[in-house]
Amino acid sequence: MFPKGGKVVKSILFVDDHQVLARLSCEILEMQGYRAVGAHSGEEALQKLRGEQFDILVTDMRLGAMNGLELARKAHQHIPEIPVILITGYEPVDYGNDAVACLQKEDLFPALLDQIKMLLGKGGEEPDIAKTA
Repeated sequence: MFPKGGKVVKSILFVDDHQVLARLSCEILEMQGYRAVGAHSGEEALQKLRGEQFDILVTDMRLGAMNGLELARKAHQHIPEIPVILITGYEPVDYGNDAVACLQKEDLFPALLDQIKMLLGKGGEEPDIAKTA
């Protein structure tokens, strides 16, 4: 979280082994006022989670050596409260308590933005669920 014009900017770790999709997704998230950091493997994501503070983890389900659900479980061992959104280009997965949502890649935007805004708010704003409380 970095101050931006007096507001704290929410940080998102976006994990996808397709580097172009990760980079473009981070750019879209940054245009919406978030700080977005990309990682291209589960291992790289865990390193970043240990070294930096993130408000949400967005991860592809299929990453290679470690899938997104495994990454979510390992992330929760270190940061139990971090919300995780899974994304997939295949069939939706049963994520139980390990994630808050599973989104289809073909409909990623604006669905991902809507989900993030609900959980975190837009950039430095309060989340929608906090405004109604």
